[in-house]
Amino acid sequence: MSQDNHQQDLATQIKEYHQIGEFDKALEISAGALNSNPVDLEAYGSRWKLVADMFPEEEAKGKIRPEIESLLRTNNETPELLEAAYWGYRRLPGDAANLPAELLDKMLQFPGTKVYQSALFGLADQSQGVHEKWHYYQRIVDECSASDVPGLSWYLLGHEHLLWLAEDDRSLIGDDQLDVLLDRYLDAHRSYCQDTQQWLGWAYTEAVKLRLKFNARLEKALDILERAEVRLGDEEEQKWLVEHNESSVEEALTKISRLRSEVFLRQERWREAHDGLHANAPDFLESLASRFNESAVNFFWMLGRSAEGIGELETAIRCYSDAHFAPTPHAESRAGLERVYHQMERGNADTFDDFLEEVETEYRIREDADREEIRQKFIKNTLNKKATDFSLETLEGEVFTLSAMRGKVLLLDVGASWCGPCNDAIPQIKTIYDQFNKVDNVAIWGINDGETPEQVQRFLEEYQPPWPILLDRRKQVRKAYQIRGIPFFILIDKAGNWQYSFIGCNLIGGQPLIWLIEELLKE
Repeated sequence: MSQDNHQQDLATQIKEYHQIGEFDKALEISAGALNSNPVDLEAYGSRWKLVADMFPEEEAKGKIRPEIESLLRTNNETPELLEAAYWGYRRLPGDAANLPAELLDKMLQFPGTKVYQSALFGLADQSQGVHEKWHYYQRIVDECSASDVPGLSWYLLGHEHLLWLAEDDRSLIGDDQLDVLLDRYLDAHRSYCQDTQQWLGWAYTEAVKLRLKFNARLEKALDILERAEVRLGDEEEQKWLVEHNESSVEEALTKISRLRSEVFLRQERWREAHDGLHANAPDFLESLASRFNESAVNFFWMLGRSAEGIGELETAIRCYSDAHFAPTPHAESRAGLERVYHQMERGNADTFDDFLEEVETEYRIREDADREEIRQKFIKNTLNKKATDFSLETLEGEVFTLSAMRGKVLLLDVGASWCGPCNDAIPQIKTIYDQFNKVDNVAIWGINDGETPEQVQRFLEEYQPPWPILLDRRKQVRKAYQIRGIPFFILIDKAGNWQYSFIGCNLIGGQPLIWLIEELLKE
Protein backbone atom coordinates (compact mmCIF):
# COMPACT_ATOMS: atom_id res chain seq x y z
CA MET A 1 0.00 0.00 0.00
CA SER A 2 1.42 3.41 -0.91
CA GLN A 3 2.02 6.11 1.70
CA ASP A 4 -0.71 8.29 0.17
CA ASN A 5 -3.25 5.47 0.35
CA HIS A 6 -2.25 4.72 3.94
CA GLN A 7 -2.78 8.35 4.94
CA GLN A 8 -6.09 8.49 3.18
CA ASP A 9 -7.11 5.32 5.01
CA LEU A 10 -6.13 6.84 8.35
CA ALA A 11 -8.39 9.86 7.89
CA THR A 12 -11.20 7.65 6.59
CA GLN A 13 -10.92 5.27 9.54
CA ILE A 14 -11.13 8.14 12.02
CA LYS A 15 -14.24 9.48 10.34
CA GLU A 16 -15.89 6.08 10.08
CA TYR A 17 -15.37 5.16 13.74
CA HIS A 18 -16.46 8.66 14.72
CA GLN A 19 -19.69 8.31 12.72
CA ILE A 20 -20.67 4.97 14.26
CA GLY A 21 -20.04 6.17 17.81
CA GLU A 22 -16.78 4.27 18.46
CA PHE A 23 -15.18 7.41 19.83
CA ASP A 24 -12.43 5.82 21.91
CA LYS A 25 -11.37 3.65 18.96
CA ALA A 26 -11.41 6.67 16.66
CA LEU A 27 -9.28 8.62 19.15
CA GLU A 28 -6.79 5.75 19.41
CA ILE A 29 -6.45 5.56 15.62
CA SER A 30 -6.19 9.35 15.29
CA ALA A 31 -2.98 9.34 17.34
CA GLY A 32 -1.33 8.04 14.17
CA ALA A 33 -1.78 11.50 12.64
CA LEU A 34 0.71 12.93 15.16
CA ASN A 35 3.49 10.68 13.89
CA SER A 36 2.65 10.66 10.18
CA ASN A 37 5.49 11.22 7.74
CA PRO A 38 4.85 13.06 5.52
CA VAL A 39 2.35 15.02 7.60
CA ASP A 40 -1.20 13.74 7.09
CA LEU A 41 -3.18 16.99 7.26
CA GLU A 42 -6.50 15.32 6.50
CA ALA A 43 -6.03 12.95 9.42
CA TYR A 44 -5.11 15.88 11.67
CA GLY A 45 -8.36 17.60 10.66
CA SER A 46 -10.39 14.46 11.40
CA ARG A 47 -8.66 14.10 14.76
CA TRP A 48 -9.38 17.69 15.78
CA LYS A 49 -13.05 17.38 14.87
CA LEU A 50 -13.20 14.21 16.96
CA VAL A 51 -11.50 15.82 19.95
CA ALA A 52 -13.77 18.89 19.76
CA ASP A 53 -16.81 16.57 19.83
CA MET A 54 -15.52 14.25 22.56
CA PHE A 55 -14.19 16.54 25.25
CA PRO A 56 -15.41 19.51 27.31
CA GLU A 57 -14.43 22.90 25.94
CA GLU A 58 -11.34 23.60 28.03
CA GLU A 59 -10.04 20.05 27.67
CA ALA A 60 -10.54 20.18 23.90
CA LYS A 61 -8.62 23.45 23.75
CA GLY A 62 -5.86 21.93 25.87
CA LYS A 63 -5.44 19.09 23.38
CA ILE A 64 -5.95 20.79 20.01
CA ARG A 65 -4.09 24.07 20.46
CA PRO A 66 -0.68 22.52 21.34
CA GLU A 67 -0.97 20.10 18.41
CA ILE A 68 -1.60 22.97 16.00
CA GLU A 69 1.32 24.96 17.41
CA SER A 70 3.62 21.95 17.16
CA LEU A 71 2.53 21.32 13.59
CA LEU A 72 3.32 24.91 12.61
CA ARG A 73 6.63 24.91 14.48
CA THR A 74 8.03 21.70 13.00
CA ASN A 75 6.93 21.94 9.36
CA ASN A 76 7.28 24.26 6.41
CA GLU A 77 4.44 26.77 6.41
CA THR A 78 2.85 25.82 3.11
CA PRO A 79 -0.61 27.10 2.15
CA GLU A 80 -1.99 23.60 2.84
CA LEU A 81 -0.48 23.53 6.32
CA LEU A 82 -1.76 27.01 7.17
CA GLU A 83 -5.23 26.04 5.93
CA ALA A 84 -5.24 22.94 8.16
CA ALA A 85 -4.16 25.01 11.17
CA TYR A 86 -6.85 27.59 10.40
CA TRP A 87 -9.65 25.02 10.50
CA GLY A 88 -8.12 23.39 13.55
CA TYR A 89 -8.41 26.66 15.47
CA ARG A 90 -11.97 27.09 14.23
CA ARG A 91 -12.89 23.71 15.71
CA LEU A 92 -12.33 25.17 19.17
CA PRO A 93 -15.16 26.74 21.17
CA GLY A 94 -15.42 30.34 20.08
CA ASP A 95 -14.67 29.50 16.43
CA ALA A 96 -13.00 32.44 14.64
CA ALA A 97 -12.10 34.17 17.90
CA ASN A 98 -9.35 31.57 18.35
CA LEU A 99 -7.51 32.50 15.15
CA PRO A 100 -4.14 34.13 15.97
CA ALA A 101 -3.37 37.34 14.08
CA GLU A 102 0.03 35.91 13.20
CA LEU A 103 -1.56 32.95 11.43
CA LEU A 104 -3.90 35.17 9.44
CA ASP A 105 -0.99 37.40 8.42
CA LYS A 106 0.90 34.39 7.08
CA MET A 107 -2.16 33.20 5.16
CA LEU A 108 -2.46 36.62 3.52
CA GLN A 109 0.98 36.11 1.98
CA PHE A 110 -0.63 33.80 -0.62
CA PRO A 111 -3.01 35.94 -2.71
CA GLY A 112 -5.05 34.14 -5.33
CA THR A 113 -5.28 30.96 -3.26
CA LYS A 114 -7.88 29.24 -1.10
CA VAL A 115 -5.88 29.94 2.04
CA TYR A 116 -6.00 33.68 1.30
CA GLN A 117 -9.80 33.54 1.00
CA SER A 118 -10.01 31.62 4.29
CA ALA A 119 -8.00 34.35 6.00
CA LEU A 120 -10.40 37.03 4.78
CA PHE A 121 -13.37 35.07 6.15
CA GLY A 122 -11.55 34.73 9.47
CA LEU A 123 -10.93 38.48 9.61
CA ALA A 124 -14.56 39.19 8.68
CA ASP A 125 -15.84 36.85 11.39
CA GLN A 126 -13.54 38.44 13.96
CA SER A 127 -14.65 41.96 13.08
CA GLN A 128 -17.03 43.76 15.42
CA GLY A 129 -18.30 46.78 13.48
CA VAL A 130 -20.55 46.51 10.43
CA HIS A 131 -18.29 48.72 8.32
CA GLU A 132 -15.26 46.56 9.05
CA LYS A 133 -17.24 43.41 8.26
CA TRP A 134 -18.47 45.01 5.05
CA HIS A 135 -14.87 45.79 4.06
CA TYR A 136 -13.73 42.18 4.45
CA TYR A 137 -16.74 40.58 2.77
CA GLN A 138 -16.31 42.96 -0.15
CA ARG A 139 -12.68 41.91 -0.34
CA ILE A 140 -13.79 38.26 -0.38
CA VAL A 141 -16.10 38.93 -3.32
CA ASP A 142 -13.37 40.85 -5.17
CA GLU A 143 -10.77 38.16 -4.44
CA CYS A 144 -13.05 35.36 -5.65
CA SER A 145 -13.83 37.35 -8.79
CA ALA A 146 -10.16 37.84 -9.62
CA SER A 147 -8.89 34.42 -8.57
CA ASP A 148 -8.71 31.27 -10.66
CA VAL A 149 -9.15 29.19 -7.49
CA PRO A 150 -12.55 27.39 -7.44
CA GLY A 151 -14.54 29.02 -4.68
CA LEU A 152 -18.12 29.39 -5.87
CA SER A 153 -19.59 28.56 -2.46
CA TRP A 154 -17.49 31.28 -0.81
CA TYR A 155 -18.20 33.73 -3.61
CA LEU A 156 -21.90 33.17 -2.99
CA LEU A 157 -21.43 33.35 0.78
CA GLY A 158 -19.61 36.67 0.44
CA HIS A 159 -22.58 38.15 -1.43
CA GLU A 160 -25.00 36.73 1.13
CA HIS A 161 -23.10 38.32 4.01
CA LEU A 162 -23.07 41.70 2.25
CA LEU A 163 -26.84 41.49 1.78
CA TRP A 164 -27.37 40.47 5.42
CA LEU A 165 -25.34 43.48 6.51
CA ALA A 166 -27.32 45.75 4.17
CA GLU A 167 -30.55 44.42 5.66
CA ASP A 168 -29.35 45.37 9.14
CA ASP A 169 -27.98 48.76 8.07
CA ARG A 170 -29.33 50.27 4.84
CA SER A 171 -26.89 53.17 5.10
CA LEU A 172 -24.11 50.82 3.97
CA ILE A 173 -25.24 50.86 0.34
CA GLY A 174 -27.31 53.06 -1.98
CA ASP A 175 -30.28 51.89 -4.05
CA ASP A 176 -28.33 51.63 -7.31
CA GLN A 177 -25.46 49.75 -5.66
CA LEU A 178 -27.95 47.43 -3.94
CA ASP A 179 -29.53 46.63 -7.30
CA VAL A 180 -26.11 45.72 -8.70
CA LEU A 181 -25.34 43.60 -5.63
CA LEU A 182 -28.63 41.72 -6.01
CA ASP A 183 -27.86 41.03 -9.68
CA ARG A 184 -24.39 39.76 -8.79
CA TYR A 185 -25.86 37.59 -6.03
CA LEU A 186 -28.14 35.94 -8.58
CA ASP A 187 -25.22 35.33 -10.95
CA ALA A 188 -23.15 33.86 -8.10
CA HIS A 189 -25.99 31.62 -6.98
CA ARG A 190 -26.68 30.41 -10.52
CA SER A 191 -23.01 29.53 -10.98
CA TYR A 192 -23.01 27.67 -7.67
CA CYS A 193 -26.14 25.69 -8.64
CA GLN A 194 -24.65 24.79 -12.02
CA ASP A 195 -21.39 23.71 -10.43
CA THR A 196 -23.16 21.52 -7.86
CA GLN A 197 -25.85 20.34 -10.32
CA GLN A 198 -28.74 21.74 -8.32
CA TRP A 199 -32.03 23.25 -9.41
CA LEU A 200 -31.34 26.70 -10.85
CA GLY A 201 -34.80 27.74 -9.69
CA TRP A 202 -33.35 27.85 -6.19
CA ALA A 203 -31.10 30.71 -7.28
CA TYR A 204 -33.94 32.52 -9.06
CA THR A 205 -36.47 32.21 -6.25
CA GLU A 206 -34.00 33.24 -3.55
CA ALA A 207 -33.07 36.31 -5.62
CA VAL A 208 -36.75 37.26 -5.86
CA LYS A 209 -37.23 36.82 -2.10
CA LEU A 210 -34.35 39.21 -1.52
CA ARG A 211 -35.78 41.78 -3.93
CA LEU A 212 -39.08 41.55 -2.06
CA LYS A 213 -37.29 41.94 1.26
CA PHE A 214 -35.52 45.09 0.07
CA ASN A 215 -38.45 46.22 -2.12
CA ALA A 216 -35.84 46.69 -4.83
CA ARG A 217 -36.88 47.12 -8.48
CA LEU A 218 -39.62 44.54 -8.46
CA GLU A 219 -40.01 44.60 -12.23
CA LYS A 220 -36.70 42.72 -12.26
CA ALA A 221 -38.20 40.17 -9.87
CA LEU A 222 -40.95 39.41 -12.38
CA ASP A 223 -38.36 38.98 -15.13
CA ILE A 224 -36.36 36.60 -12.92
CA LEU A 225 -39.45 34.47 -12.28
CA GLU A 226 -40.19 34.32 -15.98
CA ARG A 227 -36.63 33.10 -16.58
CA ALA A 228 -37.12 30.49 -13.85
CA GLU A 229 -40.24 29.16 -15.56
CA VAL A 230 -38.50 28.97 -18.93
CA ARG A 231 -35.55 27.17 -17.37
CA LEU A 232 -37.93 24.74 -15.67
CA GLY A 233 -38.94 23.46 -19.09
CA ASP A 234 -35.40 22.17 -19.61
CA GLU A 235 -34.98 18.42 -19.14
CA GLU A 236 -31.68 18.80 -17.30
CA GLU A 237 -33.24 21.31 -14.91
CA GLN A 238 -36.10 18.93 -14.16
CA LYS A 239 -33.63 16.12 -13.48
CA TRP A 240 -31.65 18.25 -11.02
CA LEU A 241 -34.87 19.36 -9.34
CA VAL A 242 -36.21 15.86 -8.77
CA GLU A 243 -32.94 14.07 -7.98
CA HIS A 244 -31.33 16.66 -5.71
CA ASN A 245 -34.22 18.60 -4.21
CA GLU A 246 -36.80 15.82 -3.77
CA SER A 247 -39.45 18.03 -5.30
CA SER A 248 -41.59 18.03 -8.43
CA VAL A 249 -41.98 20.34 -11.40
CA GLU A 250 -45.54 21.10 -10.26
CA GLU A 251 -44.35 22.12 -6.78
CA ALA A 252 -41.64 24.32 -8.30
CA LEU A 253 -44.17 26.04 -10.58
CA THR A 254 -46.41 26.65 -7.57
CA LYS A 255 -43.53 28.26 -5.68
CA ILE A 256 -42.81 30.52 -8.64
CA SER A 257 -46.49 31.48 -8.96
CA ARG A 258 -46.72 32.33 -5.27
CA LEU A 259 -43.71 34.60 -5.49
CA ARG A 260 -45.13 36.31 -8.57
CA SER A 261 -48.33 36.97 -6.61
CA GLU A 262 -46.30 38.49 -3.78
CA VAL A 263 -44.65 40.84 -6.25
CA PHE A 264 -48.07 41.82 -7.63
CA LEU A 265 -49.25 42.47 -4.06
CA ARG A 266 -46.28 44.76 -3.42
CA GLN A 267 -47.07 46.58 -6.67
CA GLU A 268 -50.74 46.92 -5.60
CA ARG A 269 -51.94 44.90 -8.57
CA TRP A 270 -54.70 43.59 -6.34
CA ARG A 271 -56.68 41.38 -8.72
CA GLU A 272 -53.62 39.60 -10.11
CA ALA A 273 -52.24 39.18 -6.61
CA HIS A 274 -55.47 37.76 -5.17
CA ASP A 275 -56.11 35.38 -8.04
CA GLY A 276 -52.54 34.06 -7.90
CA LEU A 277 -52.50 33.69 -4.11
CA HIS A 278 -55.87 31.98 -4.04
CA ALA A 279 -54.94 29.57 -6.85
CA ASN A 280 -51.60 28.62 -5.26
CA ALA A 281 -52.46 28.62 -1.55
CA PRO A 282 -50.80 25.86 0.48
CA ASP A 283 -52.76 23.18 2.30
CA PHE A 284 -53.34 24.99 5.57
CA LEU A 285 -54.95 21.93 7.15
CA GLU A 286 -52.06 19.55 6.59
CA SER A 287 -50.81 20.15 10.13
CA LEU A 288 -51.02 22.66 12.97
CA ALA A 289 -47.75 24.15 11.78
CA SER A 290 -49.24 24.57 8.31
CA ARG A 291 -52.16 26.39 9.89
CA PHE A 292 -50.36 28.54 12.45
CA ASN A 293 -46.70 29.05 11.53
CA GLU A 294 -45.28 32.41 10.46
CA SER A 295 -45.42 31.55 6.76
CA ALA A 296 -49.11 30.60 6.95
CA VAL A 297 -50.02 33.68 8.99
CA ASN A 298 -48.26 35.90 6.45
CA PHE A 299 -50.09 34.13 3.61
CA PHE A 300 -53.45 34.76 5.32
CA TRP A 301 -52.55 38.43 5.63
CA MET A 302 -51.61 38.65 1.93
CA LEU A 303 -54.91 37.00 0.97
CA GLY A 304 -56.74 39.49 3.17
CA ARG A 305 -54.89 42.50 1.78
CA SER A 306 -55.50 41.49 -1.84
CA ALA A 307 -59.17 40.72 -1.11
CA GLU A 308 -59.54 44.13 0.48
CA GLY A 309 -57.89 45.68 -2.58
CA ILE A 310 -60.54 44.22 -4.91
CA GLY A 311 -63.42 44.99 -2.55
CA GLU A 312 -64.18 41.41 -1.38
CA LEU A 313 -64.56 42.53 2.21
CA GLU A 314 -66.04 39.36 3.73
CA THR A 315 -63.10 37.37 2.38
CA ALA A 316 -60.76 40.04 3.70
CA ILE A 317 -62.30 39.78 7.18
CA ARG A 318 -61.92 36.00 7.26
CA CYS A 319 -58.29 36.08 6.09
CA TYR A 320 -57.30 39.00 8.29
CA SER A 321 -58.84 37.28 11.32
CA ASP A 322 -56.91 34.08 10.54
CA ALA A 323 -53.77 36.20 10.64
CA HIS A 324 -54.75 38.30 13.66
CA PHE A 325 -55.98 35.62 16.09
CA ALA A 326 -53.18 33.13 15.36
CA PRO A 327 -50.86 32.29 18.29
CA THR A 328 -48.35 34.77 16.83
CA PRO A 329 -50.43 37.47 15.08
CA HIS A 330 -49.35 39.23 11.91
CA ALA A 331 -48.32 42.77 12.83
CA GLU A 332 -50.56 44.44 10.22
CA SER A 333 -53.64 42.23 10.46
CA ARG A 334 -55.46 44.30 13.08
CA ALA A 335 -55.03 47.44 11.00
CA GLY A 336 -56.47 45.55 8.04
CA LEU A 337 -59.54 44.55 10.04
CA GLU A 338 -60.01 48.15 11.15
CA ARG A 339 -59.83 49.44 7.56
CA VAL A 340 -62.43 46.89 6.46
CA TYR A 341 -64.67 47.81 9.42
CA HIS A 342 -64.78 51.41 8.26
CA GLN A 343 -65.57 50.37 4.66
CA MET A 344 -68.58 48.19 5.36
CA GLU A 345 -71.98 48.34 7.04
CA ARG A 346 -71.31 47.68 10.68
CA GLY A 347 -74.49 45.73 11.56
CA ASN A 348 -74.75 45.18 15.32
CA ALA A 349 -71.21 46.38 15.96
CA ASP A 350 -71.36 49.90 17.41
CA THR A 351 -67.58 50.13 17.82
CA PHE A 352 -64.55 48.51 16.28
CA ASP A 353 -63.99 46.56 19.52
CA ASP A 354 -67.52 45.13 19.18
CA PHE A 355 -66.77 44.22 15.58
CA LEU A 356 -63.49 42.59 16.60
CA GLU A 357 -65.29 40.51 19.25
CA GLU A 358 -67.82 39.25 16.69
CA VAL A 359 -65.02 38.39 14.25
CA GLU A 360 -63.11 36.49 16.95
CA THR A 361 -66.18 34.43 17.85
CA GLU A 362 -66.53 33.34 14.22
CA TYR A 363 -62.81 32.66 14.03
CA ARG A 364 -62.79 30.41 17.12
CA ILE A 365 -65.58 28.26 15.66
CA ARG A 366 -63.61 27.92 12.43
CA GLU A 367 -60.36 27.22 14.28
CA ASP A 368 -61.93 24.43 16.35
CA ALA A 369 -63.22 22.78 13.18
CA ASP A 370 -59.81 23.09 11.55
CA ARG A 371 -58.04 21.58 14.57
CA GLU A 372 -60.39 18.61 14.56
CA GLU A 373 -59.82 18.00 10.85
CA ILE A 374 -56.06 18.11 11.39
CA ARG A 375 -56.33 15.78 14.41
CA GLN A 376 -58.31 13.23 12.43
CA LYS A 377 -55.64 13.19 9.71
CA PHE A 378 -52.95 12.37 12.26
CA ILE A 379 -54.72 9.73 14.34
CA LYS A 380 -55.85 7.79 11.22
CA ASN A 381 -52.30 7.54 9.87
CA THR A 382 -51.21 4.49 11.87
CA LEU A 383 -48.20 2.32 11.01
CA ASN A 384 -49.01 -0.78 13.06
CA LYS A 385 -45.48 -2.25 12.83
CA LYS A 386 -43.76 -4.39 15.41
CA ALA A 387 -41.37 -2.10 17.31
CA THR A 388 -37.74 -3.21 17.11
CA ASP A 389 -36.40 -3.91 20.58
CA PHE A 390 -33.30 -2.21 21.99
CA SER A 391 -31.49 -1.61 25.27
CA LEU A 392 -29.67 1.66 25.97
CA GLU A 393 -28.05 3.25 29.00
CA THR A 394 -28.18 6.68 30.60
CA LEU A 395 -25.00 8.51 31.62
CA GLU A 396 -25.41 6.95 35.07
CA GLY A 397 -25.46 3.45 33.59
CA GLU A 398 -29.16 2.75 34.13
CA VAL A 399 -30.42 0.39 31.42
CA PHE A 400 -33.70 1.01 29.58
CA THR A 401 -35.15 -1.78 27.43
CA LEU A 402 -38.00 -1.15 25.01
CA SER A 403 -39.63 -4.58 25.41
CA ALA A 404 -39.87 -4.02 29.17
CA MET A 405 -42.35 -1.19 28.54
CA ARG A 406 -45.26 -3.41 27.51
CA GLY A 407 -48.49 -1.98 28.86
CA LYS A 408 -47.28 1.61 28.47
CA VAL A 409 -47.54 4.16 25.67
CA LEU A 410 -43.98 5.23 24.91
CA LEU A 411 -42.83 8.43 23.19
CA LEU A 412 -39.26 8.32 21.87
CA ASP A 413 -37.62 11.67 21.06
CA VAL A 414 -34.58 11.00 18.87
CA GLY A 415 -32.20 13.97 18.62
CA ALA A 416 -28.75 15.36 19.30
CA SER A 417 -27.26 18.36 21.07
CA TRP A 418 -25.85 19.85 17.85
CA CYS A 419 -29.30 19.85 16.23
CA GLY A 420 -30.95 23.26 16.60
CA PRO A 421 -34.49 22.06 15.76
CA CYS A 422 -34.09 19.26 18.35
CA ASN A 423 -33.26 21.81 21.03
CA ASP A 424 -36.06 24.12 19.86
CA ALA A 425 -38.52 21.26 20.42
CA ILE A 426 -37.55 20.75 24.08
CA PRO A 427 -40.09 23.26 25.53
CA GLN A 428 -42.81 21.44 23.57
CA ILE A 429 -41.68 18.06 24.93
CA LYS A 430 -41.76 19.56 28.43
CA THR A 431 -45.39 20.54 27.80
CA ILE A 432 -46.13 16.92 26.87
CA TYR A 433 -44.19 15.64 29.89
CA ASP A 434 -46.09 17.93 32.27
CA GLN A 435 -49.42 16.68 30.90
CA PHE A 436 -48.62 12.97 31.19
CA ASN A 437 -46.05 12.84 33.98
CA LYS A 438 -48.54 11.48 36.47
CA VAL A 439 -50.15 9.03 34.05
CA ASP A 440 -48.77 5.60 34.97
CA ASN A 441 -49.00 4.04 31.52
CA VAL A 442 -47.19 6.82 29.60
CA ALA A 443 -43.41 7.24 29.38
CA ILE A 444 -41.09 9.58 27.49
CA TRP A 445 -37.50 8.73 26.58
CA GLY A 446 -34.96 10.91 24.86
CA ILE A 447 -32.60 9.04 22.51
CA ASN A 448 -29.29 10.81 21.92
CA ASP A 449 -28.22 10.01 18.37
CA GLY A 450 -24.54 9.05 18.34
CA GLU A 451 -22.86 11.64 20.59
CA THR A 452 -20.21 11.25 23.26
CA PRO A 453 -21.03 11.13 26.99
CA GLU A 454 -19.33 14.53 27.34
CA GLN A 455 -21.63 16.08 24.73
CA VAL A 456 -24.67 14.53 26.37
CA GLN A 457 -23.55 15.84 29.77
CA ARG A 458 -23.28 19.38 28.42
CA PHE A 459 -26.74 19.03 26.89
CA LEU A 460 -28.21 17.84 30.19
CA GLU A 461 -26.64 20.71 32.09
CA GLU A 462 -28.03 23.28 29.67
CA TYR A 463 -31.56 21.95 29.08
CA GLN A 464 -32.21 19.77 32.16
CA PRO A 465 -34.91 17.54 30.64
CA PRO A 466 -36.88 15.71 33.36
CA TRP A 467 -37.22 12.56 31.20
CA PRO A 468 -34.35 10.05 30.80
CA ILE A 469 -31.82 10.60 27.99
CA LEU A 470 -30.41 7.36 26.59
CA LEU A 471 -27.07 7.18 24.78
CA ASP A 472 -27.25 5.54 21.38
CA ARG A 473 -23.58 5.77 20.39
CA ARG A 474 -23.94 3.19 17.60
CA LYS A 475 -27.14 4.81 16.28
CA GLN A 476 -29.02 1.53 16.49
CA VAL A 477 -32.39 3.28 16.88
CA ARG A 478 -31.73 5.38 13.77
CA LYS A 479 -31.00 2.23 11.78
CA ALA A 480 -33.86 0.15 13.18
CA TYR A 481 -36.47 2.83 12.59
CA GLN A 482 -35.00 4.11 9.31
CA ILE A 483 -34.59 7.65 10.59
CA ARG A 484 -33.43 10.11 7.94
CA GLY A 485 -33.61 13.34 9.93
CA ILE A 486 -33.94 14.61 13.48
CA PRO A 487 -35.76 15.46 15.64
CA PHE A 488 -37.73 12.27 15.05
CA PHE A 489 -40.58 11.16 17.30
CA ILE A 490 -41.71 7.55 17.59
CA LEU A 491 -44.86 6.44 19.41
CA ILE A 492 -45.13 2.84 20.61
CA ASP A 493 -48.47 1.48 21.79
CA LYS A 494 -49.14 -0.66 24.86
CA ALA A 495 -48.74 -3.88 22.86
CA GLY A 496 -45.25 -2.92 21.69
CA ASN A 497 -46.26 -1.81 18.19
CA TRP A 498 -44.81 1.20 16.40
CA GLN A 499 -47.92 3.21 15.53
CA TYR A 500 -46.91 6.78 14.73
CA SER A 501 -43.91 8.82 13.60
CA PHE A 502 -43.46 12.58 13.43
CA ILE A 503 -40.40 14.38 12.08
CA GLY A 504 -39.35 17.97 12.76
CA CYS A 505 -39.88 20.54 15.46
CA ASN A 506 -43.22 21.87 14.15
CA LEU A 507 -45.03 21.26 17.42
CA ILE A 508 -47.62 23.67 18.78
CA GLY A 509 -48.64 23.28 22.41
CA GLY A 510 -47.27 19.74 22.31
CA GLN A 511 -49.50 18.86 19.37
CA PRO A 512 -49.90 16.63 17.45
CA LEU A 513 -47.99 14.32 19.82
CA ILE A 514 -50.51 14.84 22.64
CA TRP A 515 -53.33 13.82 20.30
CA LEU A 516 -51.44 10.68 19.32
CA ILE A 517 -50.67 9.69 22.92
CA GLU A 518 -54.32 10.23 23.89
CA GLU A 519 -55.42 8.05 20.99
CA LEU A 520 -53.07 5.23 22.01
CA LEU A 521 -54.29 5.43 25.62
CA LYS A 522 -57.81 4.56 24.44
CA GLU A 523 -56.69 1.09 23.35
